[in-house]
Amino acid sequence: MNMSVLRTKRRRQVRTQSRFRYTDSNSGLNDFSCRTSFLLLLYEKGYGDTRRMTMKRFTKEGRTLVCFDFDETYFPHACSTEQLKQLRQLENFLEAHSQHLSTMWVTGSSLETIREKMTRAGMRYVPHRIAASLGTELYQVTASGQLELDTSFSSRFPHDFSGRVHQAVERLKRVLTIEPQMNLGTSEWMHNYYYFGESEAEIGLIRSAARDIGIAVNVSRCNPLAGDPEEAYDIDFIPQGAGKIAVVDYVCDRYSFQTEYAYAFGDSGNDLGMLRYVGNGYVLGNGTEEAKREHGRVTEGMYADGILEVLHRAVR
Repeated sequence: MNMSVLRTKRRRQVRTQSRFRYTDSNSGLNDFSCRTSFLLLLYEKGYGDTRRMTMKRFTKEGRTLVCFDFDETYFPHACSTEQLKQLRQLENFLEAHSQHLSTMWVTGSSLETIREKMTRAGMRYVPHRIAASLGTELYQVTASGQLELDTSFSSRFPHDFSGRVHQAVERLKRVLTIEPQMNLGTSEWMHNYYYFGESEAEIGLIRSAARDIGIAVNVSRCNPLAGDPEEAYDIDFIPQGAGKIAVVDYVCDRYSFQTEYAYAFGDSGNDLGMLRYVGNGYVLGNGTEEAKREHGRVTEGMYADGILEVLHRAVR
C-alpha cells in the first residue's frame, strides 16, 4: 500500500498510480472525482510529506471485533528493540488468526502521523479499519489495499464545527489558558489543546463551554510517553456524535459485530469509555495511573505483550 503526499500549497494534478487508494464507500463510483489515491487524499487534507511505503492489510476478516488505541498501546513511542520484537509477534498473531478477528485502530492521531509512526516502527500490516483523529474519520481498508472513507459517519457532523470551536476557545481565553497542540496532525473534525492547570472548576468551565455551543469535548490526563507534556490535560474538541465510543458503536451496528464479544485495548483516560463499551476492554500494563486506577481490567504485560496476553486466551 503506497502512502505519500506532495510538499506544496498549490493544487495541481496528481497521478493516481498508487495501489493504496481512497474511495467513498457510499458512492460506488469509479471516476477520478471519488476514486483517487491515498496520495491525493492526504494532499487535499493539507499533509506534506513525499515519502512512500508499502504495506498490506491482514489477509482475512472474522466476526470478533478487536479495537486498539494506537499511541502507547499498539505503537510504542520508544520503539525499543524488545518492544518492536513484541510488535512483530502481535502482527504475526493477528495475521495468523485474521479469519477470526476484525481489527480497528481507534486513535487520536491523524492519518499523517499514523503513517509516520508506522514507518518508524517498520510495521508490515494495517488493520481492517482505521478510526483516525479521535474517532472523527472512519476508513475501511479493503483486501486490495484501498482506503474507503465512510462519509455516512461524518455526514452527521455540523458544517460549522470549526467556527463553534473558535467560539468556545475565545470564551475560555477570558478566564483560563489553553494552548493548541501541534503533534497530532491536522483534522477537519478534531481540534486539540493542552490545559496545564489543576482546577476542577476550570475543567468544568471547559466542558460547559463546549456543551453550550453544541460540540463535544474529551478531557483526560496527558501521557508523557506519547509525547505529551508533563502535568497537563488533553482537551480534544470534536463534534457531538463523534469520538471513540461513537465510532465503535457505529461500526458494531453497521457491520453487525456483537459488542459483548468485542475486545478493546488502551492506555489512558480517553480510552476508558471505549474499554467499558465493549465486553472485553483492557488497560495495558504501561497505561497511565489514572486509567489503571479507574478501570478494573489491567494486563500484566505492556504494549503488544499485554495485548497478546489477552488475545492468546481468547482464541483458545
